[in-house]
Amino acid sequence: PGAAAPGAGGRVVDCGFQLHEAATHWPTCAPLYRDVIKEPATASGPGPVSTQAFTLNGGSGTHVAAPAHFVPAGRSVERLRPDELVNRPLAIIDVGGPFVAADYRCTKEDVVLDEKKHGPISAGSVVCVRTGWAAARYRDRDAYYNVTDWADVDPTLGLARLHFPGIDADAASHVCDRGAVALGIDTLSPEGGSTAAFPVHKEVLGRDKYVLKNLHLPESLPPRGALITVAPLLVAGAPEGPCRVFAWLPK
Repeated sequence: PGAAAPGAGGRVVDCGFQLHEAATHWPTCAPLYRDVIKEPATASGPGPVSTQAFTLNGGSGTHVAAPAHFVPAGRSVERLRPDELVNRPLAIIDVGGPFVAADYRCTKEDVVLDEKKHGPISAGSVVCVRTGWAAARYRDRDAYYNVTDWADVDPTLGLARLHFPGIDADAASHVCDRGAVALGIDTLSPEGGSTAAFPVHKEVLGRDKYVLKNLHLPESLPPRGALITVAPLLVAGAPEGPCRVFAWLPK
């Protein structure tokens, strides 16, 4: 079902992080590269005084993963419908941030308990798990990655193992069963730092929904009642794309 559009009043919260050359990103992703073509200090003539070109990975910063990220012939970013992205009911599942353990996984029991407290997840919702990890660590890359033993190599990445909170597959399945259109989290990945088989991506994207990563989910976002809008970079055929994410909170 559709959600009512924001009316007069209320306020908007930016739920993403800025992209720049030093921004935190998945360790195997190349950072943003900026080519400054014109800048005010040296530009002349009647034309623009500032122009730039960018090269960036689709999984940079706050971003959306479309089904095509894991599903052959799955929908890519430009095929996500506006009614899945704009003014969706937002359900926040708070698992105790900012003091949640680094390797904690949000469980189905966590989600069910949240529904008992705050009401069921409505069909068409974007469900976001708030761990507090990004709010506390995103601007410090080393703290966000949280490598505790450089000799402990993750065979999936070929890099030192990361430690950060995630979501377990049963919780993701439950959220999908509720009719959510997307699952998001305020960490690098819904898998957490040490899940090799990507069960959450496969569950959510395999059911033709999308995933949001590296979200900013401040404590001011209520468990229910807000609306969320996701605005990805509209690149045809892209399995992932950086995005702006906004939540509207009624008065």
